[in-house]
Amino acid sequence: MIKMTPEESYLFFLKNCTTANKSADNYRSFARINETIARLEGLPSFDIYSILEVSELDRIIESLQNDEDFLSYNSKGNNQYTNALAYYRRYLLALQLSQATPSKGERSSVPLSLQIIYFGAPGSGKSHKVAEDLAGVGRENVFRTTFHPDYDYASFVGCYKPEMRSEPIWEESYTLDELLAIIPNEVRVGENYPVEKFCLRHYRSIEKLNISSSQKNELRVKILQAAKNSEEHQAEGKTIQTATVLAGAALGRYLEDNGILSASGNSTVIAYAFTPQVFTNAYVRAWEHPNEKVYLVIEEINRGNCAQIFGDLFQLLDRKDDGTSCYPIRADKDLADYLQHALGGDAKRGIEEGNLCLPPNLHIIATMNTSDQSLFPMDSAFKRRWDWEYIPINYSDEVKSEQFEIVIGKEENQKRYRWIDFLKEINKHILKVTGSEDKQMGNFFIKSSIKEKEFKSKVMAYLWHEVCKDEYGTQSNFFRSGERTGDGEEFSFNQLYDGDINSTKLLHGFMAYLGVSAIGEESAEAKNE
Repeated sequence: MIKMTPEESYLFFLKNCTTANKSADNYRSFARINETIARLEGLPSFDIYSILEVSELDRIIESLQNDEDFLSYNSKGNNQYTNALAYYRRYLLALQLSQATPSKGERSSVPLSLQIIYFGAPGSGKSHKVAEDLAGVGRENVFRTTFHPDYDYASFVGCYKPEMRSEPIWEESYTLDELLAIIPNEVRVGENYPVEKFCLRHYRSIEKLNISSSQKNELRVKILQAAKNSEEHQAEGKTIQTATVLAGAALGRYLEDNGILSASGNSTVIAYAFTPQVFTNAYVRAWEHPNEKVYLVIEEINRGNCAQIFGDLFQLLDRKDDGTSCYPIRADKDLADYLQHALGGDAKRGIEEGNLCLPPNLHIIATMNTSDQSLFPMDSAFKRRWDWEYIPINYSDEVKSEQFEIVIGKEENQKRYRWIDFLKEINKHILKVTGSEDKQMGNFFIKSSIKEKEFKSKVMAYLWHEVCKDEYGTQSNFFRSGERTGDGEEFSFNQLYDGDINSTKLLHGFMAYLGVSAIGEESAEAKNE
């Protein structure tokens, strides 16, 4: 029996529950929903098919219903997206009722490897493979990040950052003598409005003391002397002398009564604290929940400088047979202090004697585009600590991308080409020109059918800048328009945007040169046969 992916299983469900193919297509149109959820959850990407629990889907639906952007485009689409979510919910309920949903541990096809890198051509389905591996794993046990050239150790592990913190700025009660005693420590020389500021900080004490006018004046004079504010010190009249004391105390009462200052007398200040990042968060989760598998997912691992990002953490990647690190390393003081507070009970073993050690339930899964491997080459010591699995390009008719089409032109000049047919031919040319499969395009280089404008800006731009730009003017350049049997007319990427040239005609000729037939047209090879 062939095992279906969650997406394939849902499509099978739809085809048996709806009568029109259009309805089935609408009820599995989740691309925009995925984008919205990724934004709401703070994730680089999201796949609705990773949700296999009704309760989890209900949580997602609730968050979407509170999002104005979702409500807007759902309304414009005649509730297409809420209908799609409703059908997916019915599908999950049907799975539960038929007892087709195995337990969370059984459902997941997670890899046995503790550290694995999925590598392959751009769009070959590496991220999709990760999503399949983690289908059914609770979101609380999956930690994701994406490496890039500016990513560093602090971005991966954590560092001290400023944060807003609430701290007390006054006491509950001081005597008059105590207030007079602390004036030199609190009032700065040359400070503006020192009396008002001091009395604002200590307005509760002043309220409780019920001091006389002469005592208020004594307080005021002492403050002005500390600030060396001679002009105000010489102000005449008892009313003026005591008014500033009363004004500061009254302002404090007003701010508290109106909720501007908290009743506890707290104020927001800037403080510094260790802010953990994705590695540390996954590390803590794994040690705190030893009976659950925790996954750290690193997308595009080779786009970052791994030696700089991991630092001495790469020593932890050597694992014993029991899955723990062979060589614990000393945590720096900031990280060690944080972990001492974050880990409790048996989890304290994660910072035992100040050392870091990966637990056996912490898995690291990474993806790597072979076309980007020259950005930051990985050294052999780093590479050997990982298992590697190649994700090939799939040219079979069973793959989802087989349904994708390239639509070029409009009205009578419009032709449609199968994406899978284009892939077969273009990848032959890429291999011939580069002598490598690294620059080839995968099934999911595009996410769905595309029209001419996107085909030019996404596919043709990639082919030009990554493969053909330096081959222009040579026989190796396959940016040509014409029949496959001839040399074809050479063109550049810029010419696709030249208003004096019919780009549609060029692209139809480009397909002909590659030997890709439009849907409904018989290929030249077929005619000859």
